[in-house]
Amino acid sequence: MPLTLQSSYLTSGFTWLRGNLHAHTNFTDGAFSPEEVIALYEKQGYDFLAISDHDKLVPPTEYQSLTQMVLIPADEVTANGPHLLGVQIKEVIEPATNRQQAVDAITTQGGFAILNHPNWRQEFNHWPQELMQSLNGYGGIEIYNGVIEREPGSSLALDRWDRLLSSGRRVWGYAHDDFHAAIDLARGWNVVQAAERSVWAICNALRQGQFYASTGVEITQVQVAGNSIAITAPDAQRIRFVGEWGKEILYANENYAHYEVTGAEGSYIRVECYGAGIKAAWTQPIYLNTE
Repeated sequence: MPLTLQSSYLTSGFTWLRGNLHAHTNFTDGAFSPEEVIALYEKQGYDFLAISDHDKLVPPTEYQSLTQMVLIPADEVTANGPHLLGVQIKEVIEPATNRQQAVDAITTQGGFAILNHPNWRQEFNHWPQELMQSLNGYGGIEIYNGVIEREPGSSLALDRWDRLLSSGRRVWGYAHDDFHAAIDLARGWNVVQAAERSVWAICNALRQGQFYASTGVEITQVQVAGNSIAITAPDAQRIRFVGEWGKEILYANENYAHYEVTGAEGSYIRVECYGAGIKAAWTQPIYLNTE
């Protein structure tokens, strides 16, 4: 059967825009007011921001005049179970004990859900894998969460992502600060291919997988042509191609890497780019179709 590659990335008609979807204010357990949080991110040169307080919606319309960033409505569903983001919502989401009901409430409002910090807590199991597998309709998971750098557990959840992808779930990987205090600023972000600077365009890219997640490495090109994948990341020192179940299929000590897909890699390939220190960037999965 012929092999084809399915990539979410655009080749033209977009601008790269950087932003964070997970930030808290002193309306809940953050250290700063909404005005202060917005000012901090604007100073960092961000293009978009979602203030996602715990079980509370902070209306972007009340603060949009303060910034050139695009402000996106969101909240973090917190009480009664594992945490998840509701992004591009209209009203605060009821924190139902049944998390499928919370996901459904988000999508009913026209938003999308992201499962937060799966490997938080001493058990590295804030989100049990079985629960993530059982839920339907969410957009993706946090593969990096900055605040967990100073909490029990792991800030990374690439292992959880590969388990979901390898079992056939098509979900995206997001990186966020989970900003609560100054130390959390600019640890992790998403860089989207947006047609314009608007809530709709940015969220559309985040829904469609037209973005990469980063803690400091820049990706300038994800090129898929025929059965080949090429990645350019100018400040990367090494690039790693990963297949089904997290298996390494190519490792290059370069800032550019090219791979010819054979079909033996499994159902998907994703790419990790590593720079100085702990800086990294992760592409979204590119799917292998053999039908």
